[in-house]
Amino acid sequence: MTTSMLPRARRGVTLIEMMIALTLFVAVFGLAVPFFKMQARSLSASAGRLDAQQNARFSQNTVDRDLRLAGTGVLSNQPMIVQAGQFSLTFNADIVTRDPNDINAAYYDPDVDSMSTASILTTQQITLPNSAVIYPQMNYLQNGVPGSAETISYWTSQDSTVSAGNEYVLFRRVNDGTPKVVASGIIWNSGDPPIFTYYKPDSAGNLVAIPTASLPLYHNAAAHGSVADTGKFAWVDSIRMVTIRVAGTYADPQKGIVTRVVQTSTQLLNAGMLHSTVCGTAPIAPTSFSAVYDTTTPAKVILSWPESLDQDAGEKDIETYLIYRRAVGDPTWTDVVTSVAASSPTYTYDDINPPSGSWQYGVVAQDCSPSNSPIVAAGAVTVP
Repeated sequence: MTTSMLPRARRGVTLIEMMIALTLFVAVFGLAVPFFKMQARSLSASAGRLDAQQNARFSQNTVDRDLRLAGTGVLSNQPMIVQAGQFSLTFNADIVTRDPNDINAAYYDPDVDSMSTASILTTQQITLPNSAVIYPQMNYLQNGVPGSAETISYWTSQDSTVSAGNEYVLFRRVNDGTPKVVASGIIWNSGDPPIFTYYKPDSAGNLVAIPTASLPLYHNAAAHGSVADTGKFAWVDSIRMVTIRVAGTYADPQKGIVTRVVQTSTQLLNAGMLHSTVCGTAPIAPTSFSAVYDTTTPAKVILSWPESLDQDAGEKDIETYLIYRRAVGDPTWTDVVTSVAASSPTYTYDDINPPSGSWQYGVVAQDCSPSNSPIVAAGAVTVP
């Protein structure tokens, strides 16, 4: 006997089951959205910090790369430093050449403009940046031919394309060529340290900062080493180190405008400084480091530490101190607050308007490798 198989009726989804599924979906979605928003804010803040730090670092590295070559290919009657101002710097150096036989030049480029590969002539006179001083007052010739060291100028000028009055643009110019923009978005507020600070040796041979009130300095004597190249004018010839400080900012979604500062020093090795070919072993860390929260306006954490034993003794190769900050309980040091040029026996740095929370600061000494010392941590500070 044949029995027909009837299909079983399929059961549908009840209203209660649909309500439960919808409730679960809404709950999961409600939990996920704040998480993704938090991740997005964190990514945006990290990208902003990195952008500000990289912009400042790129500006500093560009100046440092050229300034280290100051004095190369300079003739005996040609000054090395022409202008030393708070926001402008001009020097002579044989940086690039079209001549494959020019052994003094740092770079060879057969396609570079020939007017930017030799000493500037009086027929190309320029007004030095941020001044009314005309340069040069004589031609620097060797066997009747212009010398190989061109004139390099760096300066900052207020950015006219933005409404904020504290944003500046960094320019670079070779001889009388067209100025080129190196970086924009450089921040400088009244009361901040200058972009450029200059150091010369004192009677004991220690490098001391030339007072800001004495700037700008110009090599007004046409011929270096002449009778006229004396007095305050000769201070330009005594410069042995230049500190470059560049600040960049970013808009943190939660904390507002945050500034990142890069500060390093460039030794003028062609002005009598010894060139360290080997940085040796890892540098010695500072012996102590303190962090104190100060509630006076503006609120800040005051950081203090002595020089590394390798700065002015030992291997004498300390160039920079790096300041780190981490949340208490965080096992890693990743946030570099700033870098400070090695230039004095003791140091103080103010971390202005730090974020709220419990923080720990650390400092390392960095040599010319660059290689870092072990980190020295200060006690925890609480920022309300």
